[in-house]
Amino acid sequence: MSDESEGIKAFKAAPGASTTTAVAAAAALLGADLVVVALAWDHPPSEGGIVTITFLMMISFVAFINVLHQMMRFDYIITILNVKEKENKDVGKEYKEIHQISKGVRVLHVSGLLFTTIAFWIISYKYLVSINGYYIVILLLPFILFFLYWLPKIIGVEKEVGLLSIESLIQFLIQVLFLVLLCLDFFKIITIP
Repeated sequence: MSDESEGIKAFKAAPGASTTTAVAAAAALLGADLVVVALAWDHPPSEGGIVTITFLMMISFVAFINVLHQMMRFDYIITILNVKEKENKDVGKEYKEIHQISKGVRVLHVSGLLFTTIAFWIISYKYLVSINGYYIVILLLPFILFFLYWLPKIIGVEKEVGLLSIESLIQFLIQVLFLVLLCLDFFKIITIP
């Protein structure tokens, strides 16, 4: 059992704990998605944004579904692993698959979180512009939310992920792209549909 990782040992010590945590986090993200979609569809901002918000929420929803699918696969592999260990069979393949599933779930969850966050930026910006007009303080909101998103990654609970990882770089670039689009929308160079 030398190829057994600490995460798998912890999972076996408290069966279902990591699955429950991942499913709970994914469910919380789904709740946020539904709030954004309900707000956007029930009371669309007069300044637009409904198409972009819906597009982002659909990506996030697909990520949520895939997280649940991966977690069900994770549970299935753990069951196979336990049976094979009792029969003293080789379990290296199962440990590799558990590792791949764990990485995949993280990417899917972060993707859902990223697109939900951006949708919140857009809907809050569009609502404020619709109600109050184009005041520069309204444009500050997405930038403040961007800063708050990255704060835990710099000094908080997520700092171990690594700011220079490819995952973080992709998140950063996608968020900067949407901040630029919001600025262009604010100065009426383009309109976010």
